[in-house]
Amino acid sequence: MNTLLYIHGFNSSELSEKATLLAQAIRQHGVQEAAFLAPRLVWQPAKALAQLEAMITEQHSQGNRVTLIGSSLGGFYGSYLAEKYQIHCILVNPAVQAPTLLVEHLGPQYNPYTDEHYVLTQAHMAELQAMMVATPTPSLYWLMVQEGDETLDYRAALQTFPETARLTHELNGSHRFEGFERFTDDILRFANIIV
Repeated sequence: MNTLLYIHGFNSSELSEKATLLAQAIRQHGVQEAAFLAPRLVWQPAKALAQLEAMITEQHSQGNRVTLIGSSLGGFYGSYLAEKYQIHCILVNPAVQAPTLLVEHLGPQYNPYTDEHYVLTQAHMAELQAMMVATPTPSLYWLMVQEGDETLDYRAALQTFPETARLTHELNGSHRFEGFERFTDDILRFANIIV
């Protein structure tokens, strides 16, 4: 079986709009729901990575082929995992400079999706720094960016991933990636879940 693993972003959850749209697309195509995984990640980067690695390892042990899709911080995690396991990954407005970007958020945090309060520290930035990918493998990625992203500079993603198997680069838009529903079928095809 082919499996699509969705990796949500910073202070988000498995209930994000993009995850919901992908789950709906899976159902509409009559694909078994086990083909789409969207875990709720713990907020500590190293622990979140361990969660994802355990899921990928389990899928591989069952003979399943995994494709990742990561949004924002999830894209940062996704690129590390794509390189480690040499699997395909769709990056949606990825936070390619996560260790630098999240320094601005050190201190008390609140996740409105999960109702969690926690404290982000410099130690967590070090965990993120250890996940930086120096030289991405172009053939593994589909990069999706919108220039209207109000949270991240889209140019950083284009610089980090100058070559990819597929590129969706749109004017305007937002960090949410406006009109994401236009791509759900293509994403399922990229993951070989539908033809």
